Amino acid sequence: MKSFSFKSLLPHLIAIGVFLVIAVVVCKPALESDTVLKRSDMTVWHGMSHQSLEHEKATGVMPLWVTNMFGGMPGYQIALNGGTNPFLQLDGVFKLWLPVPISYFFLSCICFYFMGICFRMRNVSAIFGALAFAYCSYNPIIITAGHETKMLALAYCPAVIGGCLLIFRKKYLLGFTLAAVFTSLQIAQGHQQISYYLFLILLAMGVSQLIRTFKAKETKHALTSASLLVIAGLIGILLNAVTLFTTYDYTKESKRGGQLVMPGDESKKEEKVVDGKTTGLSKEYAFQWSYGKLETMSLMFPGIMGYGNHQAERDNEFYYFPQLGEEANAVSFISEKLGAPVDQAQQFASQSLYWGDQPFTNGPVYLGAIVCFLFLMSLFYLDGEHKWWLLVASILGILLAMGSNLPSFNYFMFDYFPFYNKFRAVTMSLVIPQILFPIGAALFLDKLAKEEVFDWKKLKMGAIATAVVFIAALGIYGTSDFANENRQRTNKFNEIVSSGAADINVKLEELNRTEAPQKDNQVYESMFSNIAQSPTAAADARAYVTALRKDRAGLFLGDIGKSFLYILLTAALIFAYCKKYVNAKILLIGAITLTLVDQVSFALKYLNEKSYGSKEAYEADEFPLTAADRMILADKDPNFRVYDLANGSPFENSKAAYYHKSIGGNHAAKMGIYDDLIAHQLSGQPNFQVLNMLNTKYIMQRQDKEVVASKNDQALGNAWFVKAVNYVKGPVAEMTALNNFNARDTAIVDESFKTIVGTISPADSTASIKQTSFDNDKITYESNSSTTSAAIFSEVYYKDWSATIDGKPVSIFKANYVLRGLTIPAGKHSIVFEFKPKVFTTSKLISQVTGWGLIGLILFCIFAEWKNRNKKQVSA
Repeated sequence: MKSFSFKSLLPHLIAIGVFLVIAVVVCKPALESDTVLKRSDMTVWHGMSHQSLEHEKATGVMPLWVTNMFGGMPGYQIALNGGTNPFLQLDGVFKLWLPVPISYFFLSCICFYFMGICFRMRNVSAIFGALAFAYCSYNPIIITAGHETKMLALAYCPAVIGGCLLIFRKKYLLGFTLAAVFTSLQIAQGHQQISYYLFLILLAMGVSQLIRTFKAKETKHALTSASLLVIAGLIGILLNAVTLFTTYDYTKESKRGGQLVMPGDESKKEEKVVDGKTTGLSKEYAFQWSYGKLETMSLMFPGIMGYGNHQAERDNEFYYFPQLGEEANAVSFISEKLGAPVDQAQQFASQSLYWGDQPFTNGPVYLGAIVCFLFLMSLFYLDGEHKWWLLVASILGILLAMGSNLPSFNYFMFDYFPFYNKFRAVTMSLVIPQILFPIGAALFLDKLAKEEVFDWKKLKMGAIATAVVFIAALGIYGTSDFANENRQRTNKFNEIVSSGAADINVKLEELNRTEAPQKDNQVYESMFSNIAQSPTAAADARAYVTALRKDRAGLFLGDIGKSFLYILLTAALIFAYCKKYVNAKILLIGAITLTLVDQVSFALKYLNEKSYGSKEAYEADEFPLTAADRMILADKDPNFRVYDLANGSPFENSKAAYYHKSIGGNHAAKMGIYDDLIAHQLSGQPNFQVLNMLNTKYIMQRQDKEVVASKNDQALGNAWFVKAVNYVKGPVAEMTALNNFNARDTAIVDESFKTIVGTISPADSTASIKQTSFDNDKITYESNSSTTSAAIFSEVYYKDWSATIDGKPVSIFKANYVLRGLTIPAGKHSIVFEFKPKVFTTSKLISQVTGWGLIGLILFCIFAEWKNRNKKQVSA
């Protein structure tokens, strides 16, 4: 028997070392113990989940229903403790328990490297592809935004592809086990949209591979492979049942299951409407972020539509980057005309670098000039096994990202492709080419490095195709006016300067903190119109726009030049190799070096030392305990709600939810009925009858930069008897009736609940109902009345709540569009509401059983591989 060979393991250890060193160098501040990466969406999540985590600390149980956002919603959509699943501990193993964000880049590299080995690449070729994938600009952008689940789900995608590929290579047991393992870990990250795009990649690869096997008349292999892939996918789904099944169940009740369409709502005129609601997200909402057709060229030239607007805060100072230099035309103009310091002029002008079709964006998806060049070369140089499915899937990802800019295709997909209308921000589909371009590029380099004789004709065709792309880019540069603008930002500027603020620095600082979520074709024609009553204001505005256009054009032209230089150097390296001037190792190491310089230098525009801050300052700054918070927390009333107007949009932030039960919050999949209520009763000027029925006892506002809380004495409390029930037909009529009603006396109820309500009488003045205990998943009340009457509870209606009166089950009806109601008999009664969703209990058991089963499969696979290797060594 041969002894273990360390030499065979050494190349993989070198690869791991390379990935670790580069990740540490790029993310060096993460190693400091008192430093934290500041991520806006993670801050939002901390606000959302804080009370659930505190409940778990106090009771040992994570609540299934939360009350700190939107009046209440299923807690497993925010923070989930599905019980001990030992399999998921593997996630930490693959990340080496490294700190964030080092672990993100390391995991991305490891998973792609594994896939590269499954593609039978050389180790160095796989390293090239791994680094190209990991340091694509999209990754640092979503990392700094706090899209943790998206980043981790994306990182695992290549490993899933690798496991599936092993099955097609007839490594059935190993491939099946690894495909099941990595599918389970990928889905476990909890980002279904990334999993959906991964499925599209696997579908393209699977169809291509199955066609090849059928053509080779290997029907048994084809059927075996297909069966194992399906089973591996099912294992991944079942292991994550506690996440997937609950989400699927909830989706039907969330805004992703449909949105209310009121008469005259032009924004939803193209939607399919059933019973007053859309059948999924509205196209307007789903396609709000759509990549422009020309913007797609950012994959190779990042500045084609600008660098986006990425904001960071360090030491109470705001930074916007990528940032224009001091010599930029717009910077010089602002500094001279407004008298602002150069650094503030840079901050302001740098916010206007993006001029594409999206409302706003943190930055472009830049795959790297070298990666795009090598992918183009692969389309001509590789054989047919991989290049066609790589090309088809990449084109699909690009077309999907165009969203409303390619309506004929994307509206069809939205209406007819399974589950596609449940997702938004379709620009995310660019993760498909982000995964596939490095595969094609690495396969091309790998094939080139293994050959002795080169097909110069194919190499020339690839070079010509690249030249055509550059000609197109120069054509865009020559014909663009670089002048799309945000009217909202312009109006905000005018509002600030017309307010008479004494210090222009203050004006610019305020404007720097303002996002611009709407695009318009108008330019800054009136930007300077209110400054100092200057007769040259209009001319100044036009001059500023001209300066801004020059800067944008310069950035784009500069990127064309940089991309050309990187590609020229890479092409020269390939030429030198083909002419035998350098060997394969120099070719691959040279390509890695150039790609790192290209991509990491751009990534550092979005992830750098300003992206970090002290942990102590982060906790104090993000969730400060204000005097208003203390006042509200001092209230002895056990259960009421807060309306937060002090921290921006009450329905897009979770600041108040950190300390209080809020009628607002932040969640991408709000409950459908509550989202409708926000849209039609709470946005803009809120309906105070609706605020009262939601038991909104305090309203937080900002006065002179201080947060103050005012008490609403009209809040209706936890529960009350009504005098009458007004029956209406359908959700539109139900919502309309809320426009003019007295919530204390009247309940608005859909006719479908009429039999549940039954015969009732108006409650008299002696009737009473009060809450006696509250613990998220269980609430109790006591009532006393002389008649059978309808009681309304200031708790959000959801299908999985059950109710009993004196221990006997009763049916809950939906009142006032979002609340719960019960018909309570005359006399004194004990009322109990309990939240026990069967889907959670069942799926939790399925998840745990599958997890243990998968551990058993891993152990069996290890034993079988060990036994098979020993048998081969003995026979040798």
